[in-house]
Amino acid sequence: MQTFKTLLLREWMQHQRGWLVLLALPLLLVLGFGLFGEVHLDLRDDGGVDAVPPLGVAMVTILGAGGLSLVLAWMAALLQAPGLARRDVQDRSIEFWLSLPISHTQGVGAPLLMHLVLWPWIALLAGLAAGTLGSLLTVAQAYGPGAWFALPWTALLPAVALLALRLMLGTLLATLWLSPLILGTMAASAWLKRWGLPVVVGAVIGGGLLLERLYGMTWIWDTLRLLGTRASQALMVADRSGDGPHGFVIEHGDEIAGALSAMPGWLLHDAGQALLLLASPAFAAALAGGALAFGALWLRRARGA
Repeated sequence: MQTFKTLLLREWMQHQRGWLVLLALPLLLVLGFGLFGEVHLDLRDDGGVDAVPPLGVAMVTILGAGGLSLVLAWMAALLQAPGLARRDVQDRSIEFWLSLPISHTQGVGAPLLMHLVLWPWIALLAGLAAGTLGSLLTVAQAYGPGAWFALPWTALLPAVALLALRLMLGTLLATLWLSPLILGTMAASAWLKRWGLPVVVGAVIGGGLLLERLYGMTWIWDTLRLLGTRASQALMVADRSGDGPHGFVIEHGDEIAGALSAMPGWLLHDAGQALLLLASPAFAAALAGGALAFGALWLRRARGA
């Protein structure tokens, strides 16, 4: 276990400079908006301005900073993923790592866990914390500092904490749904080096077009659409059937307090729906595809080239 923790720490040490920049960006945006922006939202159907109450300003700031941090971190991880597969070969450190008492499973699994799961979680929590602190400026800019201290923190903080847990679960589940694509691209990069990503993109697009034009089959497009839909449902708003508490719409400023009180129940329901989606042949097939790609990464590392 200590060895695995050390491998995770290695990922942080190698990427901490770029990751810290991404962590700081939402905070800087919130601070800039709080200092120089103007809080002005329209919640009325007739085009008139319905002033957002302090609670609404705080929620928008907190959720905006957290959501932006999560998106930036996840996109950065997906962009870096293909290069991780051949990093140790490129910098000629593969012989060193293979000489250590580290299993190939640990060597492959640690970067995947850090980049695709733990790093987005860290960014999300940091973004929510930055948004909470930044909300002092945005609320004070519109209503004065006293309004921030008067917010219903006993309801707001638990709702934000539960939202963080829901998004953390959603990030993990979405990554599992997309694992055939993510790990498949990494495996191709490990075996084909710089040609890996072009080959995968070409095979998917070319194969999809070929099947569709010659045989009228849309299997590849349907598979991509299914994986993308399930990943987005896993991340948030899993229940899109129209039945049950699948969300809420805020049309007036005085409805924000009610939405806050309903948020914990909705988040728990949504998390349950996301977990129910796992009980399907599609998820089993996605896991199988991800496992095959992981095995290809493991085999490439075992060969040490």
